[in-house]
Amino acid sequence: MVVVKIVGNIYKDTKMSKLSISIMGHPSRQIFFGWLRDTIGDCTIPISVDDGCGIIENNRRAWKMYDPKADFHVVIQDDAIPCKNFKEKAEKILTDKSMAYNFYFGNRQKYKYLAELGMKKGHIISRWTSWGVAICLPIKIIPEMLEYTKTLKSRHDDTRIGHFLKHKGIKIYFPMPSLVDHRTGENSLVGDTSNRRKAWYFIDNENK
Repeated sequence: MVVVKIVGNIYKDTKMSKLSISIMGHPSRQIFFGWLRDTIGDCTIPISVDDGCGIIENNRRAWKMYDPKADFHVVIQDDAIPCKNFKEKAEKILTDKSMAYNFYFGNRQKYKYLAELGMKKGHIISRWTSWGVAICLPIKIIPEMLEYTKTLKSRHDDTRIGHFLKHKGIKIYFPMPSLVDHRTGENSLVGDTSNRRKAWYFIDNENK
């Protein structure tokens, strides 16, 4: 069961956090690699490409690409659509180093009420990651996450990370509207046949 609640302002730090970014890619979506770098505005963003190793191992490789000098690291999947000035907007949100962050909140119908409440508050805080499009973790917990999740059996990388965060009692902050949307028209690599994989609210759409 997913437990989600809306809470008040949790901003704690006045110093802006530094965000590290990597891309988790698949050869079938190579056309998007350069576009993602251009959209984020950094041609040096490392990309972990699945060379036959599979989703789980490729995800682990992407997490290992974090910058140890940063405060947080986000793995962005190759079918993500980051908002304009994504990094700048994200770094302003990353104010609590005791939490994980997820820059995408999907449009599952059962979450409609929470999405509406989240838009009023500007965020949702959850006990589960729910989506793996753009999960962001504090740098300090990544080595432990990689060690813990390698023992799990789920074929979904976000599910493994979710179990680790639940094990540690770490909550997940979803900014609302989302800073990342999901590209439509791409076949899911994990068997999700839904054609409605979009953010409930995407900041670039909301700003129109």
